[in-house]
Amino acid sequence: MTAARFFTSGAALQDYLLGHAGPGALGIVPHQRLAHQVWHRQRLAALEAGRPAWEPLPLLTLNAWWSELFKGLWPEAALAPALVRLARWRQALQTAPPPPGPTPDLAWAQALDEAHTLLCRYAMAGGDARPTVDYSPLITWRRRVTRTYVDLLRQEGWLSPGELPAYLTYALRDGRIKLPPRVLVAGLETPAPLEELWLQEVSRRTQVVHLQVRGDLDNVRQAVALPDPAQELNWVAAQLVELARSGLPLHRLAVTAPAIGVYTPQLRRVLAELLGPPQSPDGWAYNFSQGPNLSEVPLFQAALLPLTFIAARERREDLVSLLLSPYYGEVLVHGRAPAQWDRAFRERRVDQGWDQLRRAVLRSRPPEAETAVLERLDRIWNSLRLSTAPAGQWGHRLRAAWQELGFPRGLGEADREPWDRLVGLLPELETALGSEGLKAGEFLEWLKIGAQRVILPGPGIQAAGIQVLGLLEMRGLDFSHVFCLGMNSGTLPAPPRPLPLLSAAEKRLVLGGTYPSQHHFAAELFHNLLGAAPNLTLTRPRSVDQEEQVSTPLYLGEWSQAEMPVLTTPNPAWLRSPAIQAVFHAPAAPAVPGYPDPPLPFPLPGEISLTQVSTALACPCRFLLENLLKIRELPEIEPGLDPRERGQLLHEVLARFTTAFKEILATDQAWDQERARELLQEAVRQVLAPSSGDLHWQAEADRWLGDPGLLWEWLSLERQRYEAGWRWQGAEVAFNDLQGQNWPFTLRGRIDRLDYHPEQSDLVVWDYKSGEIPKKGKVLDDLEESQLPCYLLAVQQGRVPVHQPVANLRAGFIGLKSPRSHHLKHEDFGVPHSIWQEAAAAFAAKVTALGRRLTAGNFRPDPYPAPEGKKLGACQYCPYALVCGFAPAPAAEEEEV
Repeated sequence: MTAARFFTSGAALQDYLLGHAGPGALGIVPHQRLAHQVWHRQRLAALEAGRPAWEPLPLLTLNAWWSELFKGLWPEAALAPALVRLARWRQALQTAPPPPGPTPDLAWAQALDEAHTLLCRYAMAGGDARPTVDYSPLITWRRRVTRTYVDLLRQEGWLSPGELPAYLTYALRDGRIKLPPRVLVAGLETPAPLEELWLQEVSRRTQVVHLQVRGDLDNVRQAVALPDPAQELNWVAAQLVELARSGLPLHRLAVTAPAIGVYTPQLRRVLAELLGPPQSPDGWAYNFSQGPNLSEVPLFQAALLPLTFIAARERREDLVSLLLSPYYGEVLVHGRAPAQWDRAFRERRVDQGWDQLRRAVLRSRPPEAETAVLERLDRIWNSLRLSTAPAGQWGHRLRAAWQELGFPRGLGEADREPWDRLVGLLPELETALGSEGLKAGEFLEWLKIGAQRVILPGPGIQAAGIQVLGLLEMRGLDFSHVFCLGMNSGTLPAPPRPLPLLSAAEKRLVLGGTYPSQHHFAAELFHNLLGAAPNLTLTRPRSVDQEEQVSTPLYLGEWSQAEMPVLTTPNPAWLRSPAIQAVFHAPAAPAVPGYPDPPLPFPLPGEISLTQVSTALACPCRFLLENLLKIRELPEIEPGLDPRERGQLLHEVLARFTTAFKEILATDQAWDQERARELLQEAVRQVLAPSSGDLHWQAEADRWLGDPGLLWEWLSLERQRYEAGWRWQGAEVAFNDLQGQNWPFTLRGRIDRLDYHPEQSDLVVWDYKSGEIPKKGKVLDDLEESQLPCYLLAVQQGRVPVHQPVANLRAGFIGLKSPRSHHLKHEDFGVPHSIWQEAAAAFAAKVTALGRRLTAGNFRPDPYPAPEGKKLGACQYCPYALVCGFAPAPAAEEEEV
C-alpha cells in the first residue's frame, strides 16, 4: 500500500518523522544530513524529558538500506568497488575493437562506468546485453564493450551497483527479504525507474508512505541582485554576521547554491576573513558539508613525489619539491638547507636526470655534508626503478620509500583523515588491479583516479556553526534563515548533463538528460528549498565573467538591486576584516617618495671588483643586497642557452686561442692561417667538451665554426689587423690594487685584450661584447658602461704591465654578436686620446663620490639611469624590485596650452 503526505516545511516533515519513525517503521531519507538533524532534535527532546539515554530512530538512505539488505542475503557475489569496475572496464576496452576516434584510456573507462550505472538505474542496461545494429557506431561500440565488461564481472563474482536494485527485487519476490511494517520515504520526488520498481514491490508487501516538502513562496523574504559574484559573496557574508550579532544561533543559518562548488573556494576565504577559522576556543563558526577530494590535499600530492620523480623522468622540480616539503622529515634532519641544492641545479642548468643532479650537488657542496642524504635517495630511486610491477608491489615500494624518508612528518589532526584514506587506497588498488604489470606512471594515474573519488569531510561539524551545503542536501532540512546564491538561469535550471556515451533516445529517459528534464528537476529542488526556512534570501550576480545574466525562471518575483564594494564603502560587518582594517589604518603615503631610514653602517671590503663597483654606480641598494648581503637572484632554467654563459665561454675560447697563437706569432713573425684555424678549433673543442652532449651547444659550435662562422670571420678581421701592424699585447690581463683619490676601497678587474701598434706607439684596451655594442654616449658621456674608462685608469696607473712606450691610449669594444658586418667589428668610437683620458678621470671622480656615499651608510635605492616613463633604466633587469621599495618621482604634469 502506498500513501503520500505533503509538508510546507522541512520542520514539519521532521516532526512527522519524530512522531512516526521508530519501532516497526523505517525512515528512508535522501541524505544523511537529514538523519543527523532529526537525531539532534530527538536527543534534545530526550534530554528535556529527563532521559539521558535514547535510541536513534532508524533512518537510512536508500543506498544504505539496500547495502544492509544485500549483506543480509549472504550473497555469493560482492558489490564491485569503483576501482574494480574501472579495472574491468579497461580490460574490456583492451579486448574490444577501438572506437571511432581517439584511443580509449582511463577517462573512457570512467565515462563508460557512468553511462552503465545510469542505464542500469533507468532500466535500459538490458539492451547492452544483446547485439544490435540500430545505433550509431559509438553506441554500438559501447554495447559491445559493455557485454565484455559484464562477463568479466560475473566471471569474477562481482555485481555492479547499478544491478543491485534488480537483484534485491528478485530476492524480495522470492521471499528472502523481511520488510518492516511501515516504510517512510522522505524527499525522493523523482526516483529512477529501478528505484520506483523496488518501492512498488515493497508497497505490495508493506505500507510505504512518501513524504514530500512543498514550501511556500512567501518564505522568500528578499531577492537581491548584485553586480558580480564577489560582491554577492561579500553581501551574504555581511548579512550572516549581522544575523549572528542579533543572537540567532549559528547552526540555524545556512548558505546554499545550485552550483555550490563554484562558490566554495571564495566562500571559505570570506568566512575565514570575517569569522576566523572553523574551530576556535570559542566554538564552531561554520561547517562545509563537503571538503576537497583526496587528490587535492597537500599531503596526497607530497606523498606521490618519490614515484613522480621516477615516472616523470627524474625532473629537478619534483626532486626539489620533495626536498622542500615539510612532510619528509629525513631530508631535513641533517642540518642542510635543501634550497641550496636547487640553486646548484639552476646555476649548472641541470634540469633532469638523477646522475646529473647528483653530480651538480657534489660539485657545489662539501661531499661529507651531503653523503647521507644522497645515499638515502640512491636507495629509494633504485627501489622504484621498476619497468613494470603489480599494484601491490608498487604500493609496498612506495610505503618503504615513505618510511625511509620519514613521511609523513609531524602529522597533524587536519592531515590524519587524508593519511588514513591514502593508506587505505593502496590495498584497494591491489584488489582492483591484481597481478597486472604496471609502469610507474600508470600506477600513479590509478592512484590519482582513486584519490579523486575519495571526498573528505569539510571543516566543522553538522551540529554547530553556519552550515554551507549544496542545494541537493537541503531536502528536508530545517533552518531559521537560508541564503541561496547564484540564482541565475543556466544555473537553476542547469544545462542538460553531458552524457557522450548515451544516445538521444536514452538521454530523454535520464533525469537531467534534456532541458525539460532539468527544468523539472530544478523545480523539485526549488520547492524543497522554499520549505527549508521561514526566512529565505535569494541572491544572484548580474554579471559573471563580464557577461550579463538572467534570473532563474523559477522565481518570478522582483529583484532588488544592491552593491557591496567593501574597499570603498565597507559594510559595518566588514570592518572586522583584517584586510579592511589595514586599508583604513595604513599610514598616508608621502607626496614624494622618500626614504627616512637611518644610515646603515655596513663595513665595506678593502677591495671590490669592477663588476661590483659598476653595480654600486647603477644602484647602491642593489650593491648592498647582491654583493654585501649576498642575496642572489635564483636563476631560471630556460630553453636554449643563457646569454651570459654563451658570452663567458666565448671569452674563454678567445683567451685560449689568443694566448696560444700569440706565442706562435712571436716565434714565426708571420701569420699562419691554417695553424690559426687548427688552434681555434681546438680551443672551441676544449671549452665546449663538458657540454658536448647538449644540442644547444652543438648548434652554437656550428654557429661559431660553420659557414659562415662567427669565429672564422673574426679570425679574418684579426689577420687584417695583424697585417696592418697591430700585435696582441696580452689576453685576460688581470689587475688589482687600483686606487683613486679618497677611495675607501681598491678595485680589481680583468681586461679581455690589449693591442699594441709598435710603429705608432698606440695601445688599445679591448672588451669583447657578445651582445649589442653600447652607444658612444653611454660609454664616454654618461658612464653607464664604465669598464673601458676603468681599464684605461688601470693602464695609466701601471696596474697593467706595458713594456713599450705609449703615445696614444684608447679603448673600445670588439663586437661578436653575429658574423654580420654591423655586429662583428672593432669599435673605438673614433675619438682622440684626450677624450678617453677625460672619461677615465670622470670615472675616478664618480667612484670617489660613490665611496663617500657608501662610507656614510647611504645605501638607499638610487638607480642610474633612473626610470623615466616606460623606460625602466637601471631597474629593468633588477631582481630586487619588490625588496628595495624604490618609487620613481611622479612625472611632471604637462602645462596647459
